[in-house]
Amino acid sequence: MSARLDVGEVILAIALLAIAVLWVAVAAGMPMWEGFSPQAGFLPLIYGVALAALTLAILIARLRSAPDAGAEQGPIGKPLIVLAAIAAGVGGIELIGFATSMFLMLAFLYCVVERISVIPGLLVSAATSAALILVFRTWLGVPLPLGPWSF
Repeated sequence: MSARLDVGEVILAIALLAIAVLWVAVAAGMPMWEGFSPQAGFLPLIYGVALAALTLAILIARLRSAPDAGAEQGPIGKPLIVLAAIAAGVGGIELIGFATSMFLMLAFLYCVVERISVIPGLLVSAATSAALILVFRTWLGVPLPLGPWSF
């Protein structure tokens, strides 16, 4: 029993495998381990191998599964809106700062895309943005872009 793969699934698998190969190729030219600590090439190698293995496992499982004749395709609009929101959130980091960009992106995703009530959506967005700032800026010391409002 083999299922028919959609063109989108094949394109996504090829793109993910290309990214995995790129990560492994870049990692191969970097130092992996020194003494008791991993170096710059360690995580890209692990991520590349893991991405390739998971992509191939999903493709094989999808090919081995029985075709579901009654299954209908989901709408493409919602994933594209989520992708656009993530792209806008990442694109806005330098312009308006990390905290503001993440808050606005999450608020849009919660309130508009997922249709959560406005007050809980804004509260969860604020709490998540604050947690990200706490972890990355405070605990890990990552210099995140502040933006015009300096937070």
